[in-house]
Order: sequence, then structure tokens, then C-alpha cells
Amino acid sequence: MTRTIDRRDTGYDHLASSVGAASFLDETDRVAAEVDHTLTAEPGKVNRFTGHLTELRVDGAPGFTDADIASIEAGGQPTEDTRDAGYLAKAKEYVASVSEAIGFAAGEPVEFEADPTVTRTSDGMRVVSLQQKHNGIEVWGMQPKVWLHPDGTVDRVVGDTVSVPTGVSARPAVPAEVALRVAAEKAAEPVTLQGPFGDSELPRLDISYGLGRLSAQSQADQPMTFAGGAFEEAIPARLVYLYMGGDIRLTWFFAFTRPNFTVQYHAFVEADERTADKDAPELLYFYDTSSHVVGGLVIRENPVDTPFGEVVAFPLSLDAYPVQVTPEVRPELPDGFPLEWTVADNGTLSTDGNNVRAVNGRNLQPFKVPLDAAGDAVFNADADTPEQLVTNIFYFCNYAHDFFMMLGFTEKNGNFQSVNRPGHGKGADAVLARAHPGAVPGTANMATRADGLAAVMNMGLVTGTGRHTANAFDVVIHEYVHGVTNRLVGGLFDANGLSEDQSISMGEGWSDYFALTIINFGREKEHVVVGDWVVAKPGGIRQRPYDADYPGTFGDIGKRRGQVEGAGNADLSYREEHDVGEIWCAALLELTRRVTAALDSKERGYRLTWQAVVDGLKLTPKNPSFLGARDAILRAFKGMEGGRLTSDEYEAVRHAAWEAFARYGMGFDAFCPNASYDGCQGGTQLPPPGSTD
Repeated sequence: MTRTIDRRDTGYDHLASSVGAASFLDETDRVAAEVDHTLTAEPGKVNRFTGHLTELRVDGAPGFTDADIASIEAGGQPTEDTRDAGYLAKAKEYVASVSEAIGFAAGEPVEFEADPTVTRTSDGMRVVSLQQKHNGIEVWGMQPKVWLHPDGTVDRVVGDTVSVPTGVSARPAVPAEVALRVAAEKAAEPVTLQGPFGDSELPRLDISYGLGRLSAQSQADQPMTFAGGAFEEAIPARLVYLYMGGDIRLTWFFAFTRPNFTVQYHAFVEADERTADKDAPELLYFYDTSSHVVGGLVIRENPVDTPFGEVVAFPLSLDAYPVQVTPEVRPELPDGFPLEWTVADNGTLSTDGNNVRAVNGRNLQPFKVPLDAAGDAVFNADADTPEQLVTNIFYFCNYAHDFFMMLGFTEKNGNFQSVNRPGHGKGADAVLARAHPGAVPGTANMATRADGLAAVMNMGLVTGTGRHTANAFDVVIHEYVHGVTNRLVGGLFDANGLSEDQSISMGEGWSDYFALTIINFGREKEHVVVGDWVVAKPGGIRQRPYDADYPGTFGDIGKRRGQVEGAGNADLSYREEHDVGEIWCAALLELTRRVTAALDSKERGYRLTWQAVVDGLKLTPKNPSFLGARDAILRAFKGMEGGRLTSDEYEAVRHAAWEAFARYGMGFDAFCPNASYDGCQGGTQLPPPGSTD
């Protein structure tokens, strides 16, 4: 993601700028007495940018009352939706009751909307995502999560909130059409996509036509839609409050998609009375949300390690995957899982299926093959033809779909499917995977949108090597995982839970981590580089291999070349998202190694770590820091105690996990003021005896 304009003061320190700004920490015991249970607030868990607490631990909170249960059970056998309604109501009610312990002032309006999807981790924890609002308008980026046990007791509240000054206007002083023109001019500018596969030049778009208003709704945030003109899609717009650092501005928010989904911009244009020139308002925040790789008769991994020519069953059998379905996830899977990848139509099968719609990027047509007399078919195109590339991207994306579904990225949690068989979540959003016969801008990218809107993947030819990213398992999986992390982190409001510096970087790290570990599960020798085949370089597309000696640590975040300490590290830089993401990937790989050693089993080590990472995504609030995501993974392991781990095994795994994070500077004493690159302090201490995760 490229942040082009950001007029927020992300280095603003609310605690230093306001006298007694953290005084609410002194009120924790008072609030705890009022709600009659234990609350734990740590000074190190205050976001210094917003001045609010990012984690409130809860112990002894009441669960569902008899009246709650009676309401849930009213009308007969309770359904999953009615149970979820109970969790949603409990989460909103609870945050309101402890708001002063989080950072809101006494009497300050506390307004939240709950994401209707209640996420479940593999150990049964329920996670409710909230969106802070004011005057019925979204306060951007403020989306805390509430963790609840099955009985309705709250475990903790995590994520960002912010106080909104009294009297802030809810009425725009700038017409939406004026703000749109300003944002569209920026979105239409020529842009260079840079990456290890080569640079791509996108030309200026002609916005002299289109952009007329198509629809509008009479709601507080005034949502409306404008025609896309030269852009790929219609342009949604609405009012949003943008926290600037000690200040709140009312803005018009727009989303722009350039042709072929190569770039997706989010734009925030000032709209309140403080706008100096209401005919030419200023862009306050503008960035690209899409994920770019920097860095059948099918090929299982790449043409060197798994040569072309093997006929693979579509779909794969359940035992072909390295992950196992747990009893907790099983109820969310449809009967007969894995379900069909292909759909028969008029005597043919095509690569247009329920999970993935794989098409030729040039003509947008799937690859079709005839059914034989027995109703069978084989997608048997010749190597490196457009049909073979379509078949391969179809295979890789379906593999990823089933793999992550087995780890709990199910319909209920926002996965990618045209039709959701049990009826959870929103359908109509199978991944549209485009295998372009030649080079395309960006070479490889993935645009993820909210549940119910299709994600778009583009894979193209690397001109420098003549190799195609659709044939590279690690590249396709890397991009697919962007879809998983964007939807699971922060809830399903907008599939945009990773937009701050550390958060974006972790998105790259998670993607590299799964791309490597899925391959390594069945290998004796660990593969520690990504993109090596497609760029024809043994070192791949990252700064250093992800072996146990990877040099970067959390304390290096924000450092430029020549500033990273250590022999031979002068060429390292940690000021760009892919480079910083290397630290997160290296830590997760070390976590997997150490958990594997603690359990003396590669199968269990990989499977339990994968599960903890995916459960951690569900627990992680929007725009997390490395330390917040670390804590979510540790809590996910804790949830396995007494189930998939004995108490002794859990203690060994917990120790191994803390050692892995401490090895990369994310020990118990690590600190960062917020999720930016500024002020990251590494730490190598393990937690003291008696501490909890």
C-alpha cells in the first residue's frame, strides 16, 4: 500500500500534549468497582496518538443473565443468528459501561455500531467488531474488538477509540461533487508501480466525462454513489470523521478503482467549516489500498520443484491438505467439504467455480473443457499457454480457499464464495483470478473488498525472466493471504483493517509466512526465500533469507540503510512496508520452529501455529501494532490449553512463543506508542512469573 498524502500528525503524543491525558488509568479501580469485577489497564497499552487504551483486560464480568437467555431462546429453538444477537448486544453494552476506563470522559457520548458477523476462534471465543461513530457518522480507523467467552462473559476489549470534541459539526460545508473532483484529479494522475518484477507505468486517466451522481441516501453520513467514468467501478462516497492527532475533521470519503483493479485509492477530502477554500478543498489523506508483490494438469509449486504435467483431482481430497479440521471449525463447514471447485454447464466444465472465477486476463473468459460420457473432464492445456495459466491460478486459489476454510476462514468469517451453502455471511464474492497472457501493471496484485464484493487477483508475466506468476505457488498464495488478513483483521465492515504503517507491513509478513510454511510442511529442508523461481534469483525478492539468522528486529523499525546495527547489515532498511514485513514473517517462522521443537512434532507444531495465527487474526483489532498482533497469537495459544494442548504442553508452547518474539525484539519489555514506524523500542525480556497473556 502506498500512502501518497497523509496530513495527519501521526507523531502527535496525546499524553505529552494534554495535562492529565492518561488520568483515566487512575480511574480503572473506580470503574471496576462500579461494574463489580476486575479491570486491568497497563500504561504501556495506551495509544499515544489517540490517548486511549488499546487493551482492557477483564476478569469476573457477568455473562448472559437469565433474562438474556430467555430473550435469545424466545420463539423456540435458538438459531445461530439469535445467539449472535446476544453477543452483539452484550459487546456494545459492555464497552459503554467501561468507557471511562478506556479513555472517554465522564458523560462523553459513546456511540458504536456492531459488525453483524460474530467471529469465532477455534477454541470457541466469540469476537465482536465495533465501529465508533459520532452523530451517526463513522470515526475512521476506530474499530475496537470485544472478546467474549461462549457464556457471554467478556475477556477483554482491544483496539483503538478516540474522544471526539463537543460541538464538532456533522454538516458538510463542501458539496460532495466539489470534493469528488479534487479527489478524482489525484486518483487519475499517472502512477509508477515499483517492484522486483520491474516498474509499471500507469497513464493519466481522462476524467472529463462521467462522475455524475447515481444515487444518494438520506442518512447521517449521506452515502451516495457517483458514476465511475474512466475508473473501473462506480465511486462510493460518504461523510467520515478523520482523527488528525489532537483534532477531528469532517471529511468526504471516496474509493477509486483504476482499470483492472491495479490500484484502489481511498481519499479523504476536508468538508467542514474550517475549509479555507470551499471551492478547492484539501486532500487530507490519500492512499492505495491494493496489495502488490514487491518482492492443473497443473504445477503444484513452480516448474522447477514440481514440473508441469501432473493430473490433480479437482477438488483435492481432505487428506491432501497439511491442516486438519478441528471439531470447533467442523460445524461451520458445509456437509461434504471440500465441495466442488467446478460447475457443469451444457456439457462442459470451466474454471468459473464457486470459490474462484479464473479467467484469461485479456478476454476475461474461463477455460472450458467438455465432459466425457462418464461425466469426467481434465483441464489439459499445453504448458505456458493462456489456458494452462488460467488452470494453474484456478488450482492455487482453490487450494488456498480450502486450506484457510479448514483453519476457520469460513463463510461466517467472510471467505470468498459465490454461493454460501449453509447461508452464513454474504456470497457473490468468489475471487476473480485473472491470468494475463503477458505482462500487466504491477505483475501480481490482489484487491480485497468487503464481504459480498469480489476480490480481484491479477497475475502476469515477469518480462525480465519470461516466467509467469500464475505458475508460482508462493506468489499466488502471498496475494491470496492479503484477502484473508484484510477480512479477518478489524472485522468485515470494509475489509480494510490494515492501513497504518505497522499493520500494512504485517500484511506482507503474514503473506510471506503462509506462502513458505505451506510449502515447508512436506519438505525436509526448509525453504526460506520467496519469489526465487519467478525472478530466477536464489535469494528471491526480499532483503535477506528468512532463516534463523535473519537480522532485523522490532527495534530496527523506522531505520534507514546504514542505521541498522550489526555486521553486514548496512544494506538493510526498515522504512518500507515489505522490508518491515520481513521482521514479522521472520518472527512467525521462528515461532513455528520453536513450537515444533517444544512439541517434538513438526505436524503438530505447524498445525497448531497456523491455527494460532488465524485465530490471532480474528482477535486482532483494526490497524494493530506488531505487539498487539503478538498478544492476539499468544492468547490464541492460551485458548488451546485443556483441548489441543495439555497444561504442560501449553506452558512449553507459551515459553517457546515468547522466546521467538523476544528473539525478534518483541519481548515483554518492547514498546511502541502507536502503529506507526516512529518510537518502536525493542525488548528481549520474557514475561515475569505469574503474568498472563
